[in-house]
Amino acid sequence: YRSGGKTNSRFLGVTECITNGFRCGWEINVVELIRMSKPSEKPPSYDVNALTSSSLVNLTPNEVTAKEEKPRQKNAPREGKLATSDTGTVLHIIKSNLGSGLLAMPFAFHNIGLLMGSVSTVLVSVVCAHCMHILVKSSQELCYQLGRTSMTYSETVEAAFLFGGGRRFSRWSGVMKFAADLFMFIAYYGVNLVYVILVADTAKQVVENHTDFVMNIRWYALLLTVILLPIGIVRHMKFLVPFSAMANVFLLIGCSLTIYLCLVDLPPLSSRPLVVEVIRWPLFFSTAIFGMEGIGTTMPIENAMRYPAHFLGCPGTLAVGMTVVSAAYFFIGAIGYIRFGDDVQGLITLNLPQDALSESVKVLVALSILFTYPLQLTATVDVFWPMLRHHFSEKNQDRGYYLVRATLILGTVLIAISLPHLAPMVSLVGAVGFNGVGLMLPTVTELATYWDQISKPCGFTIIKATALLIVWVFATITGTITSVNSIIDAFRIKV
Repeated sequence: YRSGGKTNSRFLGVTECITNGFRCGWEINVVELIRMSKPSEKPPSYDVNALTSSSLVNLTPNEVTAKEEKPRQKNAPREGKLATSDTGTVLHIIKSNLGSGLLAMPFAFHNIGLLMGSVSTVLVSVVCAHCMHILVKSSQELCYQLGRTSMTYSETVEAAFLFGGGRRFSRWSGVMKFAADLFMFIAYYGVNLVYVILVADTAKQVVENHTDFVMNIRWYALLLTVILLPIGIVRHMKFLVPFSAMANVFLLIGCSLTIYLCLVDLPPLSSRPLVVEVIRWPLFFSTAIFGMEGIGTTMPIENAMRYPAHFLGCPGTLAVGMTVVSAAYFFIGAIGYIRFGDDVQGLITLNLPQDALSESVKVLVALSILFTYPLQLTATVDVFWPMLRHHFSEKNQDRGYYLVRATLILGTVLIAISLPHLAPMVSLVGAVGFNGVGLMLPTVTELATYWDQISKPCGFTIIKATALLIVWVFATITGTITSVNSIIDAFRIKV
């Protein structure tokens, strides 16, 4: 194995080369040949719970926990005072999947029709929930095999390719981890950017509707720093439960008032088309996936649970949370589209009149999105912190973590100030980021984890995975083309 390129190349020793075998394509079974020559040598021990994602490559097959040697404890609780209860987990799931995308569902229905919108909303929610399920299932299986208590999203993807399928996919582990980090960053950092702009835009509208004060939206985004820093810096999920609870209450009240306003003078169902032209359908799926896909926060939420076994199953916390999410998206989308029809705008609140009740709806929804910000930021921090933590000494780990988190918060504000017309990029974030992180990666992770258990080439798992990957390719291509055209038009507008 040669390291350092042409100008600074060197040959590694046998042990070091095997440790880095995933980078040069060496088969990991060479390790077993060397061990056969030294049968009395005891393998080194590792504290697997302290391993970072990149150090997974230092584990060998004999260091992976054998199922017959260690009985599985499905209901074993996680230790720690900061573990989240099942109720708190359900609140996190609901809030991480309910946001600005909920109020964009009437516009999504406008692009597919009332009947197809109803069916497709249920379909998208089932697909999103299933992808969350198979990701967590794969993570729990890998944690059991490696003797770990939890894994992040990217660690799960990397470990699946490194250890799954008899290590036949190990050479791809580094590439897949990079893909997971990249898609995660595009998706959830993009969501935080959108949140900043939406809250700033709402504040600007409310102020200008009731006063003569006029100020550029960039200043509103800058002023949000005063609020975003203290709430976005919160680290532990247990302390985010109050924010999730308040966000759920504000969103519930805001959506209830929106439904009430939409039900006033509601036209008959026959006045709206059941199906529209197929060419507009990608806009529906892009918007729906952007709204309902909360898979990036799934691993932090599951990792923080006191009883992780309660996350899956029926009725598990995931099933309960996603049922509420699906019902909310369907109801808001259908009612909003029936009420406003072809006149519906990107966010349903923009169609509401400028009276006191309607303005209160805008404020409540903005507060709900604001309190969701720290939960969404956690997914982005999980990408950056493992890469940067080794730059800080042991005693400065906490200080370094908060510094990284604060830097990411300031980054969302600065980018929002630079690009206040970010709304057209929402569909691009959904098409590229959320399709990748929510459809493609969970599918291939499950395949890699359970490859040895897939007995038939044409079995259900293979057929299902093939269908999901086809949907991913189609949604990414069509959504990206549509989004890029919208972005080009948006950048021609002066703020």
